[in-house]
Amino acid sequence: MFNTRLKRLREWRNITQKELGLSLNFSQQTIYKWEVGITTPDPESLVKLSKALNVSLDVLLGESNVAEENTSYQNAEEYLTLISQSNTFLSLFNIDANLTQDQLNTMSHQLYQMTQIILEPYQSK
Repeated sequence: MFNTRLKRLREWRNITQKELGLSLNFSQQTIYKWEVGITTPDPESLVKLSKALNVSLDVLLGESNVAEENTSYQNAEEYLTLISQSNTFLSLFNIDANLTQDQLNTMSHQLYQMTQIILEPYQSK
């Protein structure tokens, strides 16, 4: 479960294994081994990964309902589309319309997580 979650979070951030490895001082091969389940990171490396991917350890390890395994990439993508293409949304919340793609990605991810938390009590189990 961890390995698929790591891969999905990395891909959602639009970064390669090599880029993630370089940002954490690991090789691309190390990231690959984690993603296919050959090896697992030590606790210190897990903390670094969660910070680099901007998620909690609970989300990274699959202990939180915020990022369920069945959550589709398409849902998060819809938030990015809503934010980046909606001048009404940007102006409603007084958001700078000249945000970078990274800023839009971060914002959409955070909105998606908050929405999941808010809706959790109302979702069928």
